[in-house]
Amino acid sequence: MFISSSGTIAEEIARRLNEVSADNEDAYKGWINLGLRDIGNTVPNAPFLQTSADVTLSSGTRIYNLSATFSKMNSVTLPAADITLTYLEPEQFDILQPSATEGGNPTIYTLRGIGNPLPTIEYYPQPGSAVTMHFNFQKVLTTISAFSAIPELPERYFELLVLYGESRGLRRRGLRGDAAQVEQEYEVLKEKMRQDLLSQTTGMSRIKNGREFAGRNYYSDPIRNIFNND
Repeated sequence: MFISSSGTIAEEIARRLNEVSADNEDAYKGWINLGLRDIGNTVPNAPFLQTSADVTLSSGTRIYNLSATFSKMNSVTLPAADITLTYLEPEQFDILQPSATEGGNPTIYTLRGIGNPLPTIEYYPQPGSAVTMHFNFQKVLTTISAFSAIPELPERYFELLVLYGESRGLRRRGLRGDAAQVEQEYEVLKEKMRQDLLSQTTGMSRIKNGREFAGRNYYSDPIRNIFNND
């Protein structure tokens, strides 16, 4: 069977368990989501979970909500001013609170409530005018709510979700030996995915400001080599 969506993943789980997919939709959906969470926890820094966004800040406002899918910040830049912001832990950032009303281009930020439904980012100094920040961050591997959804996972690894669901179905029947064998297959394939992602090249990086470009310490970057005539 060609597996291309959550629905076909569920159908393949049903086929292997010799069940009717329509009779077990809630269970299959739950297993697919548990599998997605497990995979996301295994490869939180996977390239397919990396994304970016441009966010406009308002003058005089220093605290903003982050997306509920936010997992980890890779970088924050202010391209218009050629600034790459420095991250400080909340405890260090709070030392600056006596100057909380100082305005200007943000140069420092902290993150609060990571892991909560609404994490926030706070800047220092607070924006003195409207500015646009560029975020490069990791998002969480989101779960599915309908079988028409396509998991945010490279299609070649959809088999992982099938194996996860199959192992759960076997355990539900009390077939622990068979379930353990499928779980082993799942772990082997998951490790292969992890190794594949470690060696994966996602293409040349995009430079958002000159400071980021000048700050690179390696000379194998093909973009930099153009200017160095390497």
